[in-house]
Amino acid sequence: MIKHIIFDLGGVLIDLDMPRCLESFRALGADPSVLLQPSAESNQQGRAKATLCDGLVANGAMDLYQTGDISTEQFVAGIQHYCMPGTTAEQVLDAWNECLLTIPTYKLEFIHELKSQGYHIHLLSNTNDAHWQHIADTHFGGKPEDYFDTLFLSQEMHMSKPNDNIFLAVLDRLGAKADECLFIDDAQTNVDAAQTLGYQVYKAPVKYDYRTEINEILNPMTYTSTIIVEDKHLACTVGSGDLPVLATPMMVALMENAAMLCVQSELAEGESTVGSQISVSHIKPTALGKKVSAKATLLSREGRKLTFHVEAHDEEGLIGEGEHTRYVINKEKFLSKLGK
Repeated sequence: MIKHIIFDLGGVLIDLDMPRCLESFRALGADPSVLLQPSAESNQQGRAKATLCDGLVANGAMDLYQTGDISTEQFVAGIQHYCMPGTTAEQVLDAWNECLLTIPTYKLEFIHELKSQGYHIHLLSNTNDAHWQHIADTHFGGKPEDYFDTLFLSQEMHMSKPNDNIFLAVLDRLGAKADECLFIDDAQTNVDAAQTLGYQVYKAPVKYDYRTEINEILNPMTYTSTIIVEDKHLACTVGSGDLPVLATPMMVALMENAAMLCVQSELAEGESTVGSQISVSHIKPTALGKKVSAKATLLSREGRKLTFHVEAHDEEGLIGEGEHTRYVINKEKFLSKLGK
């Protein structure tokens, strides 16, 4: 059961424009590659460099600044060295903050909505003092504690995503199990790292309203299909075996039926779903006359691709489980391909 929802900041809550930031540094006379040069110090630490957003990592002084290993003054002074003579610290900080755009109001309202439902809301961000102060003052009214129960900021923790230690530190601080936490990030490397440790995860597309997907994770759609095992369901009848027990193909068919009906009410007119893949275990036999129920739970939607967890139970307990993928199709177009 999810108790904690952990948001990334850049790309998930606040929109970013890193190219605009680098262009601002170029206008000050600094080659943007200065911020992207590998740093011997960060390489020697034996950790992955801090992610900025999906597809970008911090190198050099930027990496050290993200983990609080150099101060704002040191970071600014280092950049000034590459700028035109007379460039002020204020100009450098203004350029540095140029990547920060806005936080859509509906995302802030969503946080309050989740809090009202009893979830503990936290922030886990690879950020730095200058960015954080600007965001806290501009977008959270100087009171981020009104939105988040706990702030996990890389520059304060001296750790950064996607390294395991920051995710483990979060669990330790919260006193939570990984599967009780939903982690939302825009960087695939961060999502993968958290998922490997057992977190429930969601990769958020940038500049995207993900409220529907998050609500589906928190309140997943489910459907249960039930049969009483008859002769037609037996392995010796369908030919998958020679014993009078529930046939694996019939258990699978019941699981697929539950998945199909789970989303049927959500489909547009003329649409249906078709199964494309299923991977399940069948761990216990079920005798003739017994009741069997298959439950499908929608795990995720990716365009027309639907992924379900499926499990089957008889009167004595679990008999099989696995994962099933279906695709939303247009019936007419799908059937027109037959015979071609």
